[in-house]
Amino acid sequence: MLEYVHAFLGALVFSAAIEGIVVWLLCRAFKKDPRIAWIAVFGTLCTIPYVWFVFPTLFWYSAALIVFLGEGFAFLLEAFFYRSIGKLSWRMALWFSLAANAASYFLFKF
Repeated sequence: MLEYVHAFLGALVFSAAIEGIVVWLLCRAFKKDPRIAWIAVFGTLCTIPYVWFVFPTLFWYSAALIVFLGEGFAFLLEAFFYRSIGKLSWRMALWFSLAANAASYFLFKF
């Protein structure tokens, strides 16, 4: 179990850093307040514990379902944060969340 917690902590730091950087780059590209990148870090800190510790206990019988529902949960909740805290449009909030989550997921798998 301790190895899983260490893996979680590594994933948490990695994901927060990658998502923060991706959102910061998007803010620069779309001329948005770069402080919105802190919402990416906040969103990751809020969602990744659920993805790692809650969803596997709810859907232990299907790894694919865990990934699909866990990442979907993170994507939607973080988009909500970009919309409500960052004052982005829903469209831009969804794109920011998709780009940040896709980058951290696929780079972590790499």
